[in-house]
Amino acid sequence: MEQFAFLSRHQPTAEQTALAAANGIQLVPIGDADAFGVSPSFVDAAGAFSGVVVVHPAAALRLAPSFIIGVFQSAERPAVGEAPPDAPRFKALHLFDLVD
Repeated sequence: MEQFAFLSRHQPTAEQTALAAANGIQLVPIGDADAFGVSPSFVDAAGAFSGVVVVHPAAALRLAPSFIIGVFQSAERPAVGEAPPDAPRFKALHLFDLVD
């Protein structure tokens, strides 16, 4: 399995871990960082990773030249004005390889 950094203030859920494993990926939580200032050196300081799973689009854009980027797709998207579910659910892990 390839190791991907999991950039979040949260731990990956069992559902996220299973979706990653189905893609041959082991998620390794490395903590949180400012999405607008995160750099590849922040990820590199946490270990050697093939990719990074992120939540914020700014983090994805800043890290995409150096890592494969993973983003979980939500299984439920509430209608405008409706409250989100108590616990997030995911239906897929999408990978984007823009490495130079």
